[in-house]
Parts: sequence; structure tokens; C-alpha cells
Amino acid sequence: MQVEIRDGFLIINDEPILEGVTGEAWSAEADPAGRAVFLSALTKSPTPFLRSPLGKVLAAHRYTVLSRYEPFWCAPYMVPTVAEIPTETQFVLADLFGDGYVLIVPVFGETRRTSLRGTATGIEAVGESNDPYTSGGNELAVVVAVGHDPYALIAQTAAAVADRIPSARLREAKPLPDFVDQFGWCTWDAFYQEVDADKVRAGLESFRVGGISPQLLILDDGWQSESPAECGGHRLTSFAPNAKFGGDLTSTVRLAKDEFGVKTFLVWHAFHGYWAGVDERAFPQYDVRVMARHYGPPLQSPAPNYDWEWWGNLAGVVPPAKIGDFYDDYHRTLRAQGVDGVKVDNQAMTESLVTGLGGRVAVTRAYRQGLESSVRKHFAGRLINCMSNANEMHLMATDSTITRTSTDFWPNIPSSHGAHLQCNAQMGMWFGQFIHPDWDMFQSGHEWGAYHAAGRAISASPIYVSDKLDGHDFEVLRRLVLSDGTVCRTDAPALPTPDCLFVDCTKVPVPLKIYSTVGDVGVLGAFHAVYGEDGDVPFATGDIGPSDVVGLTGTQFAGWSYGGGLLGTYARNERIGLSLGPGEWEVFAFAPIIEGFAPIGLIDKLNAPGTIRSILLEGDAWVLNLRDGGAFLAYADRAPTKVIVDGIEVKFDYSAEENKLTLVIPVTGGAHELRIVR
Repeated sequence: MQVEIRDGFLIINDEPILEGVTGEAWSAEADPAGRAVFLSALTKSPTPFLRSPLGKVLAAHRYTVLSRYEPFWCAPYMVPTVAEIPTETQFVLADLFGDGYVLIVPVFGETRRTSLRGTATGIEAVGESNDPYTSGGNELAVVVAVGHDPYALIAQTAAAVADRIPSARLREAKPLPDFVDQFGWCTWDAFYQEVDADKVRAGLESFRVGGISPQLLILDDGWQSESPAECGGHRLTSFAPNAKFGGDLTSTVRLAKDEFGVKTFLVWHAFHGYWAGVDERAFPQYDVRVMARHYGPPLQSPAPNYDWEWWGNLAGVVPPAKIGDFYDDYHRTLRAQGVDGVKVDNQAMTESLVTGLGGRVAVTRAYRQGLESSVRKHFAGRLINCMSNANEMHLMATDSTITRTSTDFWPNIPSSHGAHLQCNAQMGMWFGQFIHPDWDMFQSGHEWGAYHAAGRAISASPIYVSDKLDGHDFEVLRRLVLSDGTVCRTDAPALPTPDCLFVDCTKVPVPLKIYSTVGDVGVLGAFHAVYGEDGDVPFATGDIGPSDVVGLTGTQFAGWSYGGGLLGTYARNERIGLSLGPGEWEVFAFAPIIEGFAPIGLIDKLNAPGTIRSILLEGDAWVLNLRDGGAFLAYADRAPTKVIVDGIEVKFDYSAEENKLTLVIPVTGGAHELRIVR
């Protein structure tokens, strides 16, 4: 790859890409493998804050961006002009009228972290340490890449970033924690901060009544010992649980595991201990400093009130040199009580509490290293990162992967539901290269419960609910949960289909389409995502087909729709018309037809292909290992001579008109071998 900055242009392989780039502001270096260009911001003298113009993308006519609208969460924005790119943008994908794409992502150097914003004259990079005592000189700030396939372009650029930035590690290189396939329950929406040991028992009992028992339990906020601070907010006062749990979680953990079959017990805590940190009088051994929260200039525009609202202006902060000891001591205490892991919240508050501590890059690095080292030591890596959607957080998650990628499931905000799914899918495009997106809990009995369940079914996210005691919809749960208490996940984080990549499906009446895969089978979800406050919401109309699944191999496919219950055959580029009313959704599976056969799986699950553990052809028989029993469906160009389940020949139904093979396999709480003899 050849790269240079000349006459105000960034030129890659003799093609001008950006106009308005000067050699006084930037230096450019090509990735050794030719995947991307690394831009370092130049300054005449060290500074904690730097604005550097990047100029305009030549020939761009629309953009998809990810921007933080508050410290903790991103949202996707699809904008037609560069001037409309919001402040605090962390990802820009520009469409060159279908003639290729330009990817621009801000990163960080030794002292300054960078974000982007649009101006009338082009994109501007904003670098900040957020610490007046910490200045940096010429530092890595932005990565630029060009290509014709946006999905391949993003993946290649992420690989280049992982090679360049030591703390950045690709998602595929990090193992998933062992709880990821366990169906879970989180106590938050059920009890909020009023949770106690008796309520945990009651919640677990309410699931057992319906024949579904969570294997994963997340004890959310409300169990810690804390007290109000004089300036507002609450601070941690002890490692011991509060009086509601008798100062010890041991009995609660035991009842969950011994009486209700919970396998993994996670507890919530904040990155800084509690929402306003830790009480300096209670933890003198950690040299706690009381500091004023202060976010940097890029966040002051979209979120001007976060310096003082919610948790008070002052926080008790464990300095970087002591944070590893703090986590180690805390997690050792929890592990001794039987706790298996942690969900760590409020992580992006860190950048507001760095004055005099070395700046946001150094402090974030110390906190992440301390947290991940402790979780690895005490909990075998069982960690959910939350409220952590600043770019340096994702690129410093060296040894952890499960990370919340959207704001909460909001049961009482109708406009949030379509936006929730769209945000998580779009976040998976770039940040999903480094972390494994967690789409958050939801409530099965909520009026939008089935809608969210369909999204989770194809998301590859952990699947856990926050049902209230009388708020279960066991029919919805049974579409997700196998009889052994595990869930069916897809192989990779769900992403927007190519025709939805630059379209805000919460505003334009087209279906929000997201896709993933299970083996060589494509799984697609389609959702009506437009919300209208006046109730006048149009149908979302469009089409869907095998070609929506990027990378799907094959020429002829068996297609199945969960809601429609239809099995058909489709060529790669064949389309199915789609019209969804408000709140409606559909899930499709497209399985390549190989030697006249294409299994769909157990169709009483939303992710039917996810119920197939393995498939192979042995002589004249297809042999499938299924994760459970239930209603099985496959495309077959001729009727089998016999079907054998676990060594016993069974009855089956076959429709020659539809090439449809069906049978019911008894649900026995475990796997089954299915042998279909041709």
C-alpha cells in the first residue's frame, strides 16, 4: 500500500480519499499488510487537547456513524452530509455512491483518546486526555481504510488495529465465558434496588412453576453495603453485602444452586465500587481520593449534565496504582461466598475522574488491567462489561469480551424497542470486531417480549430476562430455552443486512433486517422498527432472501419462516416480499440444499438451526446430533426409506408436493441422534 499526504489530500494507492488534510496536522503510515492507514495527529508542543481537521471524504453521499450521546452508550446515525456527523462519533462508514466505501475510526495514543465530529468544512478529530496535567505530543489518532465490501473492509481494518494497538484484541481471539449458553435471569426489573434474599428465592420459584429454570443468575444492584455521600450519590462502605443479605451471600448462592439448579451466580458492582465510588473512610488502604467528575468537551454538547446529575458531582476514586489490589481483595471476598463472576457497570464514568491521575488513556488502561486480571484469577474470566461504550474501553478489553452494546431495555418507552435492536446490530459492525455484544435483558411477559426474544434468538448474545414474579410468558421462553436449560445462539454477532446498513429503519418504513449464521445456514430477523407517537404508523415493506446473509454459500436454499410456517426453495438472488405492521416481526432460516437435503432444525425454537449440533453424511444416511427433542423439519427431495431416533425407527411425515420432512422427537432433557436413511 502506498500512502501520502500531498496538496491537502490523503492519497492511498494513487487515489485521493480525503480532501482537506495537511501535513502540518497529520502524518500518515501504511499498515504493513496493506489493510489500513494510520494517522498521527501532530502538534508543535505537548497538549492535553487537540482539534485536527480531517477534511471531507471525496465522492461520499451518505454516512453511517456510531456516536456517544451520553458517556455510557452509543447510537447509530445515518446522515446524508458530513456536517451532520454528531460530536463524539467513534465510527464513520462513508458510501461512495456504490463505488466503494471509506472507513474512518478514531483510536488513541499514549495520552490522548480521539473522537470525530462533523463541521461545515469536513470531519474534525478531537483528541483529549481530559487531564490538564497530562499532555501528549504527536500521537496515533485515526485509522482510515477503503474497500468495495463494507463487511470485509471493517474486518480487515479491525485486524490492522489489533496488530497496531497492543491492548486491542479481536473478538475471535478471546474465549467466551462458560455461562454464555445458559438461560439467565437478572433481578433488576423484578426488584430494582429493593432486592433481598427472600425475593431471590421467590423469583427463582416463579420460574420453576412454568417448568423453566435459569442456569445463570445475575444479582443486580441492591445487595452492596453503601451509604449516601454528603454531596449526593452513594458510595461503597464495605466488601460485605448489606443487612438484607445478612452480610454474606453464601446462603443465597447455596439456595440458588442447590435448590434451583443455578450453575453460575454473577453479582453486579460498579467499576469504581459503587455509583459514586467508595467511601474514603471505609477503605483507607487504597488511598481513595475524593474527586469532582468532569467530562471532556466532546461530551459537554450532547450530555452537559453528567458532571453532577445522577450520582453527585464528587466520587471516591481508587487511584490507578491501587485499583488492582482493590479488585483482587473484593473478588476474593466474593469468591469465598460462592460467587462465580461479576457484571461491572458504570465503566465510562472513569474518563471523568482522571485529573492529576495521568489522563483517561492511562487510567482506563490501569482499571481494565486490574479488573481483568482479578476476574481471570478469581472467576475464570466470567465478566459482563456494561456502560462502557467509549472506544478505548473496547480496545482495552484485552482479556474480556461480553459487553453491553446498547442502553437498557426500557419497558415503559414504546419508541425504544426497534431502536434497541438496530443499535445492537449496528454496534456489532465495528465494536463487535473486538468484543462480543450483549443485547441486554428483556421481559418475556412484556407486550414487546416476543419481539425482543426474536432479536435475541439471532443475536449470538447471552440470553437472559428480567421478568417480574408474575411477568413470565413461558411460551416465549420455550421458544428460546432448551429442556436442559441452555439457549440456542447463532455463531456470530447479528449485523444489519447490506440494504439496512445506511438506512435508519426506526424512521424509514422498511423492515429492520439483521442476520447471522449457524454453520452454513443463514438466519435472518425482520422487524417493524418505526414508532409514531400519533399512532399513525405505516407498514414496513420490503423483501428478504438468501443474499441478505453476507458470506452465505450455496446456490439453492430451503427457506423457512417461523411465523408464516412456510417451507420453500429459493435461488440465491430470489426475493420474498415482506410487509410488517407495527410491532410485527419474522424470523427466517435459509439452509443450502446439499444432495437434495437441507435440515432446518427444531422449529418450535426461534433459532431452529441452532438446535442442530452437527450433521454429516454417512453412506446413505444423514446423521444429525440434535440438542433437544421437539418438532423437526427438513427439506428432502425424496422421502426417506426410514428415520431412526436414538437407535429406534420412528414414524415421520413426508409431503412430496412441498419436499417437506417432519417428525416429532420426544423431549427428554437431552440430545438425540437422528438418522435419516435415503
